[in-house]
This record gives sequence, structure tokens and C-alpha cells, in this order.
Amino acid sequence: MSEVSLKQLRCFLAVYAERSFTKAAKSLHMAQSPVSQAVASLERHLGERLFERGNREVTPTAAARGLYPEALELRRRAESLPQLIAETRDGTKTQRIRIGGVSSTFPAIMAGALEALASYSVIVSDGNSSDLTRAVDNGDIDVCLIREFSSHRADERIVLRERLCVAMPDNHRLSGKSAVSVDDIAAEPIVLFRRTAAPVAFDLVASVFIEAGRTMTTSAQVSNEQAILGLVAAETGISLVPESVGSQPWKGVTFAPLAGAKNTYPLTIRTAPGDPLGLLSTLTDALRSWASGHELANW
Repeated sequence: MSEVSLKQLRCFLAVYAERSFTKAAKSLHMAQSPVSQAVASLERHLGERLFERGNREVTPTAAARGLYPEALELRRRAESLPQLIAETRDGTKTQRIRIGGVSSTFPAIMAGALEALASYSVIVSDGNSSDLTRAVDNGDIDVCLIREFSSHRADERIVLRERLCVAMPDNHRLSGKSAVSVDDIAAEPIVLFRRTAAPVAFDLVASVFIEAGRTMTTSAQVSNEQAILGLVAAETGISLVPESVGSQPWKGVTFAPLAGAKNTYPLTIRTAPGDPLGLLSTLTDALRSWASGHELANW
């Protein structure tokens, strides 16, 4: 009987996350046949069926659900061996944490998270919410900061809800106002996320205009906050961004509160199933403390 291999675990984790051998193979940059063979070999070794194969989707069995968190941890440990050896060699060995964040967390919020993780060796990545949640489920990262929320997951928690503020060029006619209303910007071209890249962000901005009975006119739709602010600085239009983004200076951009704005923009922490590294409470407490210090406290 063969031993369990890292390849088998990777294939199992990908199929579990994608619920499809075809999608799993694509995410692993492999052909479908080796993925199917690796999972079948793992099933033979364990003496248990891990997936019920349907025409369109595969369904994890009870055995697969029990194996999943352990497989994640085994894969994480195996893939961290080269770094562990390097850190042991130079005497700096600490536990490694891999964290990902959506683009709106990088102007300010990610700094609060990294401060809370100062005792770890941290690897940071970025992406949209769907890519990051998939990376957590696949075991590629340990925790992510996203702008969506699934209420059924015990390993996911809303840390805070932010207000939107107005981002405009420095020389904009509204740049001297202490607060900007929807009526003030009703005729302005708006720079915002593509809905496919950030559906929550797109819908929250659109809802501001809908609730005010106004029509939103867009000048650009992009995939990250940095592109949005760059286009605002280039006078392509204005934008509505989370207050945490507006808490940091950006060349060529002025930020102002949106009059009457409500705390609607969620910041969510999601960890690997079961929160094996105990990051959920640690990061929640740290980021809520950070938010209080920046007058963003609302959860």
C-alpha cells in the first residue's frame, strides 16, 4: 500500500474547494486525469470514498469533511519546510503566517493586521475576495481580509463596518467642503470597481445614488483601489471609497466625508476551517482597536 503524498493532498484539497475535478485541475495548472488519479489513489489508501461523483458536481463525503482540516495543516507544514530550514540556519525561526487582503486594506488596515502579527514570520498577498477565500480554502494562505461575508461559517467574522467617503482631485470644486452630499456629486462621473471584481463595493456605491433617487454615471470601472485613486488624481472622475482608505494621504487626491453616510462597508476576517492557528480573535481584537484609534469603530 502506497503512502499518502503531498500531490494527493493538493489534489484532494483543490477538488474539495472547487467541487469539480475540472475546476480543480485548472486551479492546479494540471490536466484533469492526474488529479482524478491522485484522488482515487488517496481513496484506495484510506479505504474510504471521499467524493460522490455527479454529472456536474462532486460532493464531499463525511470522510472528506473530516480529512479536510487535517489535510490543510499537513500541506501547510510540508510547504513551509524550505523556509523553516532557512530560518533555522540563520537563527530567526518563527511561526509563519500567510495573510491575504483585498486592495482596500492596503492603504491602512493591513498595517494594523501586521502589527498584531509582529511575532510571526508573515507573508502577504493580495487579490479579490473570491480569489482570497479560495486561497484560504485551498490552504494557500492562512487568513484573509475581505469585503464579503458568509454568515454560515464559524471561521469568518465581520470586524467592522465602514462609512464611504468621497475621493476627488485636489483642485476639485468641492475639495474645500467639510462634507459632501450625494446632491453635490450627482452629476459627477464616478470611478469604481467592476462588479465582477468587487460586487459588494460596486453595489454599495450604486446604492448611495439609488437611495437618493439619482442616476450614477461612471467614467471608469477597474479592479483595485490603487487604480481608482490613480484615476481620481488624473481627474478622470471622483469616487466613493472606505473611510480607512481616506485616512491615508494619496498624491493628487482629497478626501471628504459623505454626508449622511452609514456604516455599511464590511471588513471580514476569514481563516482556514476550524481556525487552526487561532487567528480569528487575535486579528479581530487588534483591528477593532486600530479602528477605534482611527475613529472607524462600528461593528
